Amino acid sequence: MDRKNVIIAVLAILLLVSTSTSYLFYQQQQHGIGAHGDSKFFSDRNSATAGNEGPLACTGVSQGTSSATANIVAVRSDSSMGEIGKVHVEIKEGTGNVLMNTNPFIEPDTQYSVRKAVEVAENFTNTTISNKDIIISFNINGTLIGGPSAGTATTVAIIAALEGKSVRQDVAVTGTIEEGGTIGEVGSVFEKAVAVEKDNMTLFLVPYGQEKVVYYEQQIEERGRFGFRFTRVYYTPKEIDLNEYFQGKMDVVEVSTIGEAVSYMIE
Repeated sequence: MDRKNVIIAVLAILLLVSTSTSYLFYQQQQHGIGAHGDSKFFSDRNSATAGNEGPLACTGVSQGTSSATANIVAVRSDSSMGEIGKVHVEIKEGTGNVLMNTNPFIEPDTQYSVRKAVEVAENFTNTTISNKDIIISFNINGTLIGGPSAGTATTVAIIAALEGKSVRQDVAVTGTIEEGGTIGEVGSVFEKAVAVEKDNMTLFLVPYGQEKVVYYEQQIEERGRFGFRFTRVYYTPKEIDLNEYFQGKMDVVEVSTIGEAVSYMIE
């Protein structure tokens, strides 16, 4: 057998091994999904993978299962417009798994934010989830959820579910969740605020120091010269005080810790 045929044979064997491994992994994943009954989630405490779950909006406690829903705010990548959605948390008896719906697809930084939210919620409520499973679903238009800005909202929803309480649905919050329950800064706060106000909410919580934001306003200038018309498009920075901008329509309040967010959001 010449060298070319040897190489082809080796590649064929490698392809066969790879295909067999992928099939075995798929079978194991399907078995893991089936272990949770009709749920479409498959995960463990340190990972999160995909399923397809319909929108969930209930809150409350029943037969060992508790749930809570909070508003989240994102910015669409195709239009840079703010978008309102929901994060739903369900807690049931289990073995300490954190199960995450990834339809729409959730980027790794958002998945990391969810794990951090669970840790902060456990510390805040002084409880452990070692005998519980937490199922987290995102319901928002679009095919991709990216960034950690829903961290605070997710943490609040987990805390509410752990305590058997409800989250106010006329309030939205944006902000990352950091070690120790600190709320971190995020981008596109103005665009998110516009979306929150359009959704008729009464209160928007933002990270400390972001009540005043710099917004780049589009300017269009037209000129005529030598019989030709020229259009110049440029952007100028403009500082906006969100409380003044939305005065009479919506309050904007800065929060720096998860405790402050909880005091405004959980009933």
